[in-house]
Amino acid sequence: MSVNNSLKDKRVIVTGGAGFIGSHLVKKLLDSNNQVVVLDNLSSGIFENLPVHSQLTFINGDIRDSTLTKKLVENSDVIFHLAEFLPNTRQFGPGHVVKFSMENPFFDLDNCVRGTLNVLEAAKEANVKVVFTSSAAVYGDPVEVPIKETTPPNPVSCYGASKLAAETYCKVYSKTHNLPVVIVRLFNIYGPRQRKCVMHDVLSKLSKNPNALTMLGSGDQERDFVYVDDAVEGLILLSVKEEATGQIFNLGTGISTSIKEVLNHIVRILGAEPVVTYTGSSWKGDVGILVADSTKVRGIGFTPKYSVEQGIKEFVSWYQHAEN
Repeated sequence: MSVNNSLKDKRVIVTGGAGFIGSHLVKKLLDSNNQVVVLDNLSSGIFENLPVHSQLTFINGDIRDSTLTKKLVENSDVIFHLAEFLPNTRQFGPGHVVKFSMENPFFDLDNCVRGTLNVLEAAKEANVKVVFTSSAAVYGDPVEVPIKETTPPNPVSCYGASKLAAETYCKVYSKTHNLPVVIVRLFNIYGPRQRKCVMHDVLSKLSKNPNALTMLGSGDQERDFVYVDDAVEGLILLSVKEEATGQIFNLGTGISTSIKEVLNHIVRILGAEPVVTYTGSSWKGDVGILVADSTKVRGIGFTPKYSVEQGIKEFVSWYQHAEN
């Protein structure tokens, strides 16, 4: 998909643009001749993720700085609000944002909710569209699978609770101030530059010991894995479709993949034969199944191109060159 004419050549803000998903989004926007401003405090993003480009402006700053955020948003056309604290494995060891949020709930709240409120205030004054990346974590342990956008949110982690609170502010600003907002509930995005979560943890462990591997849980946990290039295409599509404004969308493939299946793909690609041990338990806030009903997002043109096996091959290739 090429960037729609309603976004092409526009001035775009990407908060958290030096992060995993954000940096892929930035590259796609630059390839389509957009003027891109990245606002990132590099607390978990990495400056080297960003390309060198004449139309890219990088600001080392924090979305919780309301004065800075308002200044940057002036004269912009759209804000992709991805900024949050997603700890990288390099900094905090193996783990997940859910685990981190449960251990640091006030920090998670401050970044996600107050940061989002600052972005919304700035966007309101400048009348700029906001594409807010929420998370499937808002659903908690879902009462129905696959999960529809109408499934009642019931977060069981601090991260999910913060995202749901930020969503609520987005809805308030949309209804009260007529601010154009799109809420995107991301499922399990993966791919190059992701230095966290299950695939990175597996590769990191196998690089240290290819003969034995310990995994949290039972391995039967099911997820909806979306390759990062597909996710970026979906975010851009949702930013330019007028019918998406004011709506909530699950950004997933609708395909369920177990953690055991992910592991099998990885070891097959590597040619490894580790003895795998499952702990039977995981961190607080982890859930058994998160799989999207993708009917709504597919209805406006989203068509993921990567199978999980194809995506994992790309991820393994990147890891072998970048992380070893």
